[in-house]
Amino acid sequence: MHLNFIYIVLLSWILLVTAGAQDSTSVAEIRVRLDSLERILKQRELQDLLEEAKQAAGGEERPAERADIFKSRQNALQALNPEISVVGDFYSQYLSGDGFTDETRSGIFFRTIAMHVRSDLDPFSYTKISFEWGGHGAEVTEAYMVWTNLFGGTSLTAGYFRQQFGVINRWHEHALDQFDIPLPLKSYFGAEGLTQAGFSLDWMLPPVTADVNQLTLQVTNSQNEELFAGEFFSTPSVIGRFKNYWDISEAAYFELGLSGLWGTNHFRGFDESGVKIKESSRNTFAAGIDLTWLWEPPATAKYRSFVWRGEAMFMKKELPDNIDIEALGGFSYAEYKLGQRSSIGLRTDYTQPLVAGKRSKYLYQLVPYWTWRQSEWVTLRLQYNYLDGPGIAQSDQRVTLHLNWAAGPHLHDRY
Repeated sequence: MHLNFIYIVLLSWILLVTAGAQDSTSVAEIRVRLDSLERILKQRELQDLLEEAKQAAGGEERPAERADIFKSRQNALQALNPEISVVGDFYSQYLSGDGFTDETRSGIFFRTIAMHVRSDLDPFSYTKISFEWGGHGAEVTEAYMVWTNLFGGTSLTAGYFRQQFGVINRWHEHALDQFDIPLPLKSYFGAEGLTQAGFSLDWMLPPVTADVNQLTLQVTNSQNEELFAGEFFSTPSVIGRFKNYWDISEAAYFELGLSGLWGTNHFRGFDESGVKIKESSRNTFAAGIDLTWLWEPPATAKYRSFVWRGEAMFMKKELPDNIDIEALGGFSYAEYKLGQRSSIGLRTDYTQPLVAGKRSKYLYQLVPYWTWRQSEWVTLRLQYNYLDGPGIAQSDQRVTLHLNWAAGPHLHDRY
C-alpha cells in the first residue's frame, strides 16, 4: 500500500511537470490520465492479494479435472489372482533290524508335494485350499473360507479343515518342528490328524484370565475313523478350546490351552446289501491341555531362541456291550536355536493304545533332531527315532534325512 502511494505521487508529479512544460495539455487530460493510473494500480493491488491468498492456501490452484478423462482399472485385476504356492517333501531313512513293513522300510521316498491356494474373496472374507499328491494318490487336505471380524472380535470358518484340538494338530506336516507328528496324535487321530468338515467360530475375548484370551468352538461331522464312526450319518462332533496368553517379558511369553471334544462313534447308515443300520448311541470324549513357553530376545532373535511345548490328553471311547476304552497320551519337546540357520531339539512321546484292555501296552519314543534352514524356503533336517515299550515286540530305530522346500508366498507358515 505504501509503495502504491509513492507510485501515485511520483506519477502525479511527472504529469504536472509535463503539463507545465507543454501548453497544449489541459487540466482535464491530466485528470483522465490520473484516473487511468488509479485503475492500473488497483488491478495490481488485487493481483498481489490473490498471490498472498494462494500462498496461504498452500500453493497454486489445481486445474479442474476434466469429465472426459477415463481411467483404466486393468491393474486392479491382479489383486483378484490367488496366491499359489508349492511345497515339496522328500526324505531318506534307514531302519535298523528287520522290523520293516511294506510301507515302512529303508530307502528314499518322496512323501508328498502340496499346492496351497489363498485368495481374498472380498473385503469381508478369504479362502484357503490345499491339495496333496503322495503315495496314496491325490487328495484335498483342506478347503475352507473365513469371514473375518463378524462382530465383537469373532470370525467364522466353514469347510473342511484341520481342527484346533491342542496346537500341533492344526499344523500341516511340512510346518512341524520335527519330521513326523507326535506319537499320541497319530494313535488317536490317525496319520492325517483330526481333519473334518463343519464350522469353526473363533472369538477373541476381552483379557480376563490372561493378556489375551481366545475361545474356539467347532462343530463338524463325526467322520474320523479312529475316534468316531467314520461316516456322515452320525451325530456331529463338538470341540471347544480356551487359549490363554501371557507376556512374561519383552523376550518371553507363555501360553496355556484347554481343549475338550465330544462326538459319537455308533454307525447309522446302510450295509453292503443296502439294509439300513441304526446302532444305539455311543460316545467318544477327549480332554487335553497344552503348554508353550518361548524365549526370544528382541536384539538377537535371529540367532538365539528357546521354545518348550507340551501336550497331554485323555481319551474315552464307548464300545458295544458296555465296554469303555480309556487311554492317556502326551508329548513334550524343547528346541534351542544355535545360530541364524541351525537349531537342535529333543522330543519325547508317550501313548496308550485306543484299544479295549490294552492300556498296559503303552509306547514311548525319543526323538533328537537337528535342523538347518538354508532360507525361509529350504529346510534340511536330520532326525533319530527310538521307539520302544510293551506295545511292540522289539524296539524300532530309524534315522531320517528330511528335505523340505517351498516355492511361493506360502513358505512354512502354520495355519
